[in-house]
Amino acid sequence: MSESAPDRRPTMADVARRAGVSKMTVSRVVNKRPGVAAETVARVQRAIRELNYFPSHRGRSLALGRSGLIGMIVLDVCSEWVWPLIQGAGQEAEQHGYQLLLCTTGGGEVGTFTVHQPLFSGDLVDGLIIVSWRVPLAYAQRLARGRFPVVLIDAFRRPQWADWVSSEDRAGACRAAQHLIHLGHRRVAFIGGGERAYLARERLAGFRQGVEQAGLDPQAVTVVHGDFSRQSGKREALRLLCAARPPTAILAASDLMAIGVLEAARELGIEVPRQLSVMGFDDISSASHVRPALTTVARPYHAMGVAAIQRALEICSTPLEARAPVQLDLPVSLVIRNSTGPAPG
Repeated sequence: MSESAPDRRPTMADVARRAGVSKMTVSRVVNKRPGVAAETVARVQRAIRELNYFPSHRGRSLALGRSGLIGMIVLDVCSEWVWPLIQGAGQEAEQHGYQLLLCTTGGGEVGTFTVHQPLFSGDLVDGLIIVSWRVPLAYAQRLARGRFPVVLIDAFRRPQWADWVSSEDRAGACRAAQHLIHLGHRRVAFIGGGERAYLARERLAGFRQGVEQAGLDPQAVTVVHGDFSRQSGKREALRLLCAARPPTAILAASDLMAIGVLEAARELGIEVPRQLSVMGFDDISSASHVRPALTTVARPYHAMGVAAIQRALEICSTPLEARAPVQLDLPVSLVIRNSTGPAPG
């Protein structure tokens, strides 16, 4: 029978009484500190199980000098590419005895520094990963100047002072363009995501590089811009496909825009891939479920989440005077499915 009252949560004192040791000894066992005999450790652990005792997170934080939490700010948890990133980060954090504290911008712009200040004020988290490019860089810069561990994933800009995790998007777009050209396509169009955000510029630069390296006349390609959404991909595809000399292949800078291209082709009665090849970028889960299944460039979102946690923990464990920014670009891969084929004719 438990020595603790049934109407309250068991305490460390209850465990100490059950095990016949001091509270300090229980604390050392709970926090996995050395200096306790193996037989005593086993007795304390048995008392913990019998009483169904759960250590106070606040108490453990004080004892260990850390919160055991890593914060992560994302744009929208419903975004298909966000989930594998969160899963990778969460699994890696747990491997190191940490938990992930997730916040979202709700898809909107974070206008003031105070919006997420509770994440890092009062030692609530030991480090912060910012995934959303809706969070201004000034926000991360202020944290970095204060020596607070912060890691950026795919920010709007890529500053040299920041710890950064992303993927080799330029190389991926280059390979995608070359894939289409090697299939015989000579009228190739690119639907980009604008020319302001870092990732959008990288993917556009990679497309142009692929065209040049494949020996295709740069004047033969067409570049238009959407905003990474399905609606913008469909809108731009309708314009391209209704032109006097429509493209035979379209590379979109996101899978969502590529899915919009597939919708436009269906509306116009254009067969994919017999009359039009379509490629995307990201390899979100929908890419393999649309018809035809989408050829795309796969970004390693799960691995990016893992790398961001690893880097945040490295910063936490590195003395202030020895810290230096680390920037990682993980490799991408070409995933060939049914939406691309030889050029018609």
